[in-house]
Formats: sequence, C-alpha cells, structure tokens
Amino acid sequence: MSLVPKYLSFLRDPVDLGSLSIEGDHLRGETSGLRYGFMGNVADLRPDAGTTAVIPESIHNRVRDHYDETPCNNYMDLDNLPLGRWLRDSKYDYLFARSDTVIEVGCGKGAIVQAFKEHRGITPFGIDLAYGSIRQIQRAPLNADGVLGSNLKLPVADEVADIVISHGVTHHTPDPMRCFMELVRILKPGGKMLYAVYNWDNLYRSLYFALSPPLKAVQHVFGKKVGDRVLKFTVFPPYHLALWATLGFVQGKWRFPAIEPSWEQFGDFFLTPIARFYHANELQTLADLFGLKILEQETGGWPKNGFSHFVWYEKPLK
Repeated sequence: MSLVPKYLSFLRDPVDLGSLSIEGDHLRGETSGLRYGFMGNVADLRPDAGTTAVIPESIHNRVRDHYDETPCNNYMDLDNLPLGRWLRDSKYDYLFARSDTVIEVGCGKGAIVQAFKEHRGITPFGIDLAYGSIRQIQRAPLNADGVLGSNLKLPVADEVADIVISHGVTHHTPDPMRCFMELVRILKPGGKMLYAVYNWDNLYRSLYFALSPPLKAVQHVFGKKVGDRVLKFTVFPPYHLALWATLGFVQGKWRFPAIEPSWEQFGDFFLTPIARFYHANELQTLADLFGLKILEQETGGWPKNGFSHFVWYEKPLK
C-alpha cells in the first residue's frame, strides 16, 4: 500500500479510467465506486478485480493462470538481439531521451526490467496479469514497482508514458488489436514504444502448431497436475537436451540449463493457452492504422530469420 500514492497520478480504474483514491486498505474508483484490493503489497487492478463478474474459463483468464503458476523464464542474450545494440550503443540514445515514466506491460521474470536498469539506468513500472510476475520484479536486485492489470484494459491514464514496453506479450493475448490500442493510448505524444512479437518466418511457428495441441491434450485428459508429470517424463527430456544444444550453438553457453527454468520455457513455448505469429508487414500496417512512425525494426533471437520482430514506434506530437 505504501507504494501506491507515488503512482496515483497515472493509475486509473480499469473499468472506466476514472481516478482512484485510497480508502482504508483498498483503492476506490471515484466514478465507478468499485473497490480494488491488494495481493500482498500489490494493487489488484485487473478489470474483474473490483466486481463479482469472473469468467474462469475465458481465454484471458487461462493466460493469467498459466503465467501466474509458471512465469516465463527467458534465456535472452542481448548479444543475440537488436535490443542489445539499442540499449548499449550511444547511437540509439535518442530512443531513451525521454524516460521519466516508463511502463512495461507484461513483465515475465523481469528480463527486460533488468536489461533497462543495467544498461540505461531506467527501472520500468510493471503491469502484469500474473501476481508471480509482479513479485519477481519487486525482488532484489530489480526492486521495481508494479500492479496487477490487463493489457486489454490497462489501469493507466491516457498519454502518460514516455516509453511503453510490450516484449513478448501481445502474441499471447486473445485480442491483440485491442491490446495495441491500449498501448498507444497510454503513450504520450512524442513517446516511444518498444514492441516485440513472434516472427511468422521461424521454425518455432511450425513446432508450436505441430506440438502444442497434443501436449495440451495430455493435460486435458489427465488433468493439469498428472498431465504435467506425464510430459516431464516423456516429451520434456528431449526438449531439455535440445535447449542445451541451442544455447550452446547460438549463445556459446554449453553449461547444462537448470530443470525448473527450462520447464518454464517449455511451458511458454508449447503449453501457453494462445500464441500468434506476425509477418513483418503487419507491423507496418499497425503503424499506418494508428499514425505511428517506425524508428527501428529488426528480427533477432534465432540463427535463421529471427525468432521475434523487434520494433520501436513513435507516437507523433499533436
């Protein structure tokens, strides 16, 4: 609760974007009258948190539950990503010139928070559906702040962020266009957005569509707890070996990866409720639809064609 007053200037009621006020041990929407509680010291500003309307079988809530249980581990190596150059090279200082308010939507285990903090001295404010992810970024050495929220109804006022980060998130969202609209909405005129999504022209797309349905069927038939055990003793060991080889050949890291983060990555790749893949021209189409300018665009993260698209958008001044 002690951290909340610091951010009330831009946090909003996710239902109607009205202002929030502190009322005892809750936050209260000043126009909706809805009350939002806390999980530990994390404000719960997800759209259904202030109401009794919960739809547990919705795809959005399944995504939340998946990443709450297993936050996405990321074997991200900045040397293998355009993001590494953007963060380290002074040539790209212009991307970070305005950074008073930086918001990351979808935090995972904090890889992007860590990279921004180490290389640019910027600690993003995090918003995530999953409590586990916010707890990850709160811990040392990241020591970032954040709230629970949905990228389909961000609990943030219009045009408040100098930089918005959405790295590897929209492709797990049931309504990616609505998500993109929300990201643009909270971005200041003249602000910049770092946006990364899966690349259509990559081997992973074929693997996902071939393997994900039968693997999820195992969970459905046996139940999640037993199904996960079946997968851990059958399909996961070959994946773990493949990950070791990939990290060795791509990143030069031949040390055998730990089991738990490897399992988390396996879940993110093949057990995630939804994954979408994008052509490069779709990212230009998004820019055209929302009147944005593309400042930088590359692929990276894999030896051939690039695992993901990485784009910097700029919102024009009014």
